[in-house]
Amino acid sequence: MRRSTLVNLLGAGLLAVLSSGCGMEVGPGGANDDEPLAERQSAVIGVDQFVYFRSNATGWGVDESTRLFPFVAPNLFSRIFSVTEPWMVTDVDTATVTVTNQLDGWGTSQTFYRASAGVLQVPPGGSPIAATSPSTDPHFKIHYSALGVYRVITFFTNPVQQAILIESQATACAGVCPPGLTCSLLPPAGIPTCKEPPPTGP
Repeated sequence: MRRSTLVNLLGAGLLAVLSSGCGMEVGPGGANDDEPLAERQSAVIGVDQFVYFRSNATGWGVDESTRLFPFVAPNLFSRIFSVTEPWMVTDVDTATVTVTNQLDGWGTSQTFYRASAGVLQVPPGGSPIAATSPSTDPHFKIHYSALGVYRVITFFTNPVQQAILIESQATACAGVCPPGLTCSLLPPAGIPTCKEPPPTGP
């Protein structure tokens, strides 16, 4: 499957799922406050496996700062992060997707995934990923179009359909909220949230 087709399919699928949740807010007392449940649901591919997006932008540890969280459908995991260094726009960042069998730790088993695109241009930001062999460099490059907030989503639909999508907050929010509402990405997973803009004037 060509990368452009992959990005279009992923984007269309996400838009359909997200449109059903538009306008919903999760705040204090909501679903995201149940960290033990979120931790249990972070398992991917099999039992007790956790996925991390490790890069210069997010960090290189396997911990909460790089861990992906359940998204809007089974086998989708995501998080938001910020690109703050100008060199990540003028040059490229380095990243890898890592799966371990321990929550926020290396555990006894690790699998490293590399984007087949080699250099992931954001936008469009989508590429299949594949597990690397021990002798293969698991890293890939990312070229961001601008500084700001981004969302990474990984897809582990089955062993042969695995992909990554990285998109800016503006792209992730496009068309989600009705007129008059502003969209932001709710941490940690980056689910779009529609809110009324703050009042202006006296």
